[in-house]
Amino acid sequence: MHTIGGAFLPVGLEFLSYLIHYARLKPTDHVLDVGCGVGRLAYVLAYYLKPTARYAGFDIIDHLIQWTQAHITPQFPNFQFQKVNIHNKWYNPEGDIEAKDFIFPYPDASFDVIFLTSVFTHVRGYEISHYFDEIKRVLKPGGRCLFTCFLLNAESQSLIKDGKSTQNLIYDLGDCLTSNQEKPENATGFLEPVVASLIGDRGFSLLSKHYGSWCGRKDFTTYQDMLVILKPNFFQKAVRKMNYLWNNLQNK
Repeated sequence: MHTIGGAFLPVGLEFLSYLIHYARLKPTDHVLDVGCGVGRLAYVLAYYLKPTARYAGFDIIDHLIQWTQAHITPQFPNFQFQKVNIHNKWYNPEGDIEAKDFIFPYPDASFDVIFLTSVFTHVRGYEISHYFDEIKRVLKPGGRCLFTCFLLNAESQSLIKDGKSTQNLIYDLGDCLTSNQEKPENATGFLEPVVASLIGDRGFSLLSKHYGSWCGRKDFTTYQDMLVILKPNFFQKAVRKMNYLWNNLQNK
C-alpha cells in the first residue's frame, strides 16, 4: 500500500477517468479502494459517486487514515476508511498481520468496482496471489477490478537492461523481481505470464491492458502498467463457455 505519491488532484482525476472509461465505474457503484492512502481517489470520487453509492478504503499507514476519517467522512458519510495493520518491510515494518493471511473486512460480493494503485508494486508473489482470492470473493458477479503493477516482458526487460527504466527490477526472488534485495517491497515486478495465470486461474476475464512509461517505453497510458479484470456473472460465464466450445469445434 502506499502514501499519496505524485500530484494529489491531477492524478486523482486521471485515475477517475480510467475507472470510468476502462472499469465502467458508475455513480451508483459500491467501490473498494485497497491502499487508499490519504484519499487521493476518494477525494475526486466524493464528487462523482451519488450519496446512495458506497466507498470503502483501507491502508496500513495510520496517520493517512486518520486524516481521511477527519476530513472526508464527516462531509461524505458514505465514505468509510479504516487502518489495517498489515506487515510491510518498507511501509509498515511493525505490522502484525501478514499480507498473505489478511482477509478483507467485508462480506462476499460487496463491491461493483475495486481498485489498487501502487499496491502490487510493493508486495511479493504469494501476497498478490492471496489478494486476487480476496478480490474475487468481495467482488459482485459482473464486478470489475482495476490495478496497477510493473509487468516484466521482453520489452520492459530489454529497456531495463539498456538502463532506460526508472525501476531496476533485476533481482529475481522466485515469485517476483525487485530493485532492492534487502527490502524487496520497495519495488516489485512480476513476469507478465505469471500475472496472466493468476488472473485466469481465478476465472477472471481480462477487459483491458495498458502498458506504462516506468520502463522507458515511448507508447504508454500512465506511469505504471494498468490492467482491468472482470468477475463474470452467470450470463458472461455461459457466453465464455459457448465461445470456448465453438472455437474448439472450429479448430477440429
